[in-house]
Formats: sequence, C-alpha cells, structure tokens
Amino acid sequence: MECWGSDEFPQKFKQAIKSLELGVLPLVDCCNHSAVIDQDTIEPIILSSSETSTKIKIKMGVFFCEVLSGCACSDDPSQAKILENSYCELLVEIDRANAQVEFTSASSVS
Repeated sequence: MECWGSDEFPQKFKQAIKSLELGVLPLVDCCNHSAVIDQDTIEPIILSSSETSTKIKIKMGVFFCEVLSGCACSDDPSQAKILENSYCELLVEIDRANAQVEFTSASSVS
C-alpha cells in the first residue's frame, strides 16, 4: 500500500477490492437470501481507518446484490434473474511488512 495516506488511497483501495475474486471477501456471511452474489454490483466504501507501526486497519462497507432465481414464464432466462440489494461491513487488516491482507466480517468481531 504505497499510496497509504495520500489522496489516491481511497480510489486505489476501492479498485483493488473490486478486482478481487468473489470468494476472497466474506460477503456470504451478510447474505439474507441466496448467498449468490453478483460480482459486478460490489461497491466498497471506506468507513474508517487507522494505523499502527505494523498494520493498516480499515473498516469498510460493501454494497452488493444477491441473485434471486425466479420464474422464467416467457422462456427468457434473463428475466428470471432478480437482484436483491445487500450490505456488509468488513474489517481489513493490511500487514505493513509483507502486504498480507486479512478480511473479517465486522459483525463477527466483538
């Protein structure tokens, strides 16, 4: 995270989160319906951040849509895809020494 503390950081962080493979983020823990997530709808926001000498800690919110299957009465499968808005708060810890990143659901931390 060479841009930490700069004006570029929030945008670069959001781009990095959106480029991750879907299974890396623990969004399934926040699903209320199908637990099938439309990756194109993931929109992260930084809620707060702090740092220590060894870690960068970020609390982020993630807006996303769960895919609900429906009836395709018209024989058009694209009409069977229904999206349900969802939200999740995650804690992100970035190790300053090796850039290792750990994601945790904020609801599972007490």
